[in-house]
Amino acid sequence: MTRITSRVSPVLGVPHVRRAAEYYRDVLGFTLDAVDGIFAPPGTEPRGVYAIVKLGDAWIHFQSREVSMKSGERPALERDVYLYVNDVAELFAEMKHRGAKIFQEPFDAPYGIREFVVEDLNGYRLAFRQPT
Repeated sequence: MTRITSRVSPVLGVPHVRRAAEYYRDVLGFTLDAVDGIFAPPGTEPRGVYAIVKLGDAWIHFQSREVSMKSGERPALERDVYLYVNDVAELFAEMKHRGAKIFQEPFDAPYGIREFVVEDLNGYRLAFRQPT
């Protein structure tokens, strides 16, 4: 199992918290606590208002955001979250098999990092990296 080697807990604003959290669980392989993973006040917000998913020691939080953060084209080099992992190849194979949207296949950067990038259903780009 690939483990994150650094801790990170970004908070990403999304229009549908439940859908985002379930995508990270089902497609990207994060864990989502079945009972406490999504905070949704009973009957008031079925999309959820807050959620936390985990991969190793990395936690990603989602909060409800009605205003879209997308505004036109983004430069290809732009990333939203960097996650350091022990085995880029293994994690890439897992995510590709699960149907993740691969934004950039694994490559070796000239500064000693091997990484690949996925784009989630809300357009956030996650770079999974490993020192070479």
